[in-house]
Amino acid sequence: MKRRTFLQLTGLGAAGGLAGCLGSNSPPPRKSSVVSDFEVSDGSLVVDLADQTWVMSRYEAADQSSLSGFSPQSLAALSPVGVASAAKSGGGGGGGRGATGRGTGGYASAPRTVHGHAWYHGGDYADDWYENNANQVSRFPVGVAALGIAYLGSTTAMRDDAPEAGPVPWDREIQDPSGTAEYDLSDGSQLGRDGWYRVGAHIVGDDVNHDFRWECYDLEVTDGIGDAGYSIEEEWKVSPRI
Repeated sequence: MKRRTFLQLTGLGAAGGLAGCLGSNSPPPRKSSVVSDFEVSDGSLVVDLADQTWVMSRYEAADQSSLSGFSPQSLAALSPVGVASAAKSGGGGGGGRGATGRGTGGYASAPRTVHGHAWYHGGDYADDWYENNANQVSRFPVGVAALGIAYLGSTTAMRDDAPEAGPVPWDREIQDPSGTAEYDLSDGSQLGRDGWYRVGAHIVGDDVNHDFRWECYDLEVTDGIGDAGYSIEEEWKVSPRI
């Protein structure tokens, strides 16, 4: 895998990754299998990567020609890894159909992904879109170049100003994770607080030279009383539009 090249191209993916995110006529979030499970153990957030990591995309190999006019340095300068901010919209999420909870309720009734996470902006319309456009999408095996974690704010803050799909300024990053990664929630200026966290996985093609940008997950974490420790109340998968 040409990981160095993918990391250099991340800036373009971050800058353009949210295009077309809003609006009820937009395509649905892309499907993927990247993180299988989250749990809290001994004060650490444990992230289990899926055994087989893949993403559904409308990418075609010919798309790489669109990058020919840019140098890797200029691409990276557009938005360095870990500092690109996702677009925000009030009310816990922007336009589009499907479940939009994340701080506003609706978790219990939200549609679920293959790994059981609540599917942000997912639902029956998304499955219908994939069925009707099967000839336009392909499944690509991917590797995880980096994991990032960031504290998004309290439940109240999340309700008022939840970020859309995409990377945010990460409080911590792990490069080239393999299998399972752990974050110590008690060590950090933002980490270790009740509220919402975003975990992002920067995915890159295994068989194609392409940066598929970030798959993100929003988690509501609470700090228990006494020895109860941290617990995860909600897990949402927040993906860019396919």
